[in-house]
Amino acid sequence: MDLKVDFNAQLLSQFFDSVKSSDVKPEPSVIDYAARSLERSGWFESIAGSEDFAAAARAVAKLTLIPRKGLFVWGAFGCGKTSLLRALTKCIQSPYKWVNLGDSEHAQYLDADNYPNWNKEACEGNIILDDLGAEATISDYGVLHEYAGEFIVRYHLRGHDRLFVTTNLSGEELQKRYTMRVCSRLKELTIPLHLKGNDKRRF
Repeated sequence: MDLKVDFNAQLLSQFFDSVKSSDVKPEPSVIDYAARSLERSGWFESIAGSEDFAAAARAVAKLTLIPRKGLFVWGAFGCGKTSLLRALTKCIQSPYKWVNLGDSEHAQYLDADNYPNWNKEACEGNIILDDLGAEATISDYGVLHEYAGEFIVRYHLRGHDRLFVTTNLSGEELQKRYTMRVCSRLKELTIPLHLKGNDKRRF
């Protein structure tokens, strides 16, 4: 798929269709190991649902085969995106930094002007951007900044580990807010995982 395609006409799943990592087919034994690792880490099939659990196990299995790829997890509110990444942190061997974008203090860490050492930190470990789209857009003397989007571009240039992202945004919303410049880097940095389950918080 040409990255210059009109993104407004595409679903997020279609945007990721051409990611080469999607063609990687892990052996059943690798998928089974990933599934057992998720269960041991607290992300259970009985809660996630069989379809989402199977999709997550396949995606996590791909992580073991593709260096420097993280996960881009999207779906409805409460479908298990954050809990999945929390389970994955128990399996990650190298250091990681968790940034809750819905928390204004956490989101400020992405501002390289306020935190000049952040770029160095980003090169040294895995980064988890939880709830992309929940952070505020910052106005600096009339200039609007999307610090999460700007950070993704910097990480693409300087990061040496894996980027993990969760979001409730649709493909159209993602492109409208962060532009194709950011979306194309997300595509290169991550393996897509769409969780289709309902809001677990209702139960």
